[in-house]
Amino acid sequence: MLDVWFLELAKALGRMFTQPFLYIAVGMVLLLSQRRLKQERKSFGIRIFDRFSEWKGTIGTSVIAGLCLSVFSIGAGLELSFPFLMLLSAVLLLVSVPMKLNWYSAAYTLGITYLVLLVLPYLPENTLFESWITTLEDTPLTSIAIILTVMLFVESILLLRTSPDQTFPERVKGSRGMWVGQHRSRKMAIVPFIALFPAGDIETFASWWPLLDLGGENFGLIVVPFVTGWEWIAKGQSPETAAKTMGRHTFLMALIVLIFVIGSFFIPALSLAAVVISLLGRELIHVLHRMREERPSFFSSNPKGLRILGVIPGSPAAQMGLIPGELIERVNTRKVRTENQFYEALQLNGGFNKIEVRDKWGENRYVQRALYEGEHFELGLVFVEPPIHETTVGFFG
Repeated sequence: MLDVWFLELAKALGRMFTQPFLYIAVGMVLLLSQRRLKQERKSFGIRIFDRFSEWKGTIGTSVIAGLCLSVFSIGAGLELSFPFLMLLSAVLLLVSVPMKLNWYSAAYTLGITYLVLLVLPYLPENTLFESWITTLEDTPLTSIAIILTVMLFVESILLLRTSPDQTFPERVKGSRGMWVGQHRSRKMAIVPFIALFPAGDIETFASWWPLLDLGGENFGLIVVPFVTGWEWIAKGQSPETAAKTMGRHTFLMALIVLIFVIGSFFIPALSLAAVVISLLGRELIHVLHRMREERPSFFSSNPKGLRILGVIPGSPAAQMGLIPGELIERVNTRKVRTENQFYEALQLNGGFNKIEVRDKWGENRYVQRALYEGEHFELGLVFVEPPIHETTVGFFG
């Protein structure tokens, strides 16, 4: 018995590479990160974040969520067919066209897939794909709603865990022609989970198992590398505040969807309600975010100091604990209002610097650090206003 399960587990890993999810995800991240690097060098003259930073900070949550979903899917008998996975891959490829990761939300990818399966029986017959269409028509719609719920919780947790060093700074022209800053939050997560596959050597061991199946008696296993993500811009508020707000809203939506999914075990039509709620809820969350963004720019020139737009990871500034959005008021006891004043003040005390910063709560704090030989005098900070030495290469350039 166990040897059959271990053999199917090995096959499941191989089946993972037959699905387009991984290849679409890698290609998308490559394109987006390359475009971001080009924009960073154009705006700041330096590279701020590494390539593939769109993936960083998601692995732990993705693995835990994948393990939980795997235990449930095998225990309850959640079964996914190859035609279904190909349809989902086609939807993922379709929503990749705008090059915006907000379309990677499970609310859209699984929601669209669900609606396609819902209308599939009413489409004209196609003898070329007859066997695939028959298999798709037999897909338990509740299983899609279950995966959707888990992925919404993953999105909410990742949003709630967003830190100030995980969003990408950008410099843009404001409505009055002045330079303002904004932060782009863009993340992609791959959540690998194990599901049953309608072809293999695992036999039914109980009358109730699998709970959600396609009518077969023998099953295999398959690893599904599900892809989810988001993308939005924070301009009128700090990116951390925006992420926390959207995370709470997404978590609340996931709870509501979960209630309807549980009800769908008794009333199958409720799975449709769960999908519709996720689609409308996701749109509502985006609308509310855009309304909050109508405030004056958070990253703009301030007469009281110098607003930090970005901090290069691993730089002296990052080690000092400086955070995007904070206001630098004094450097080595000297008031600073421009970037030139900042650089001049940094060189007053030789290799040791003391900086007075006002944080997002309006409280003043002091950070200090010695600069050692070989470290760049700019500390690894970028500001809203383009510096006079725009063409020079700074820290890690």
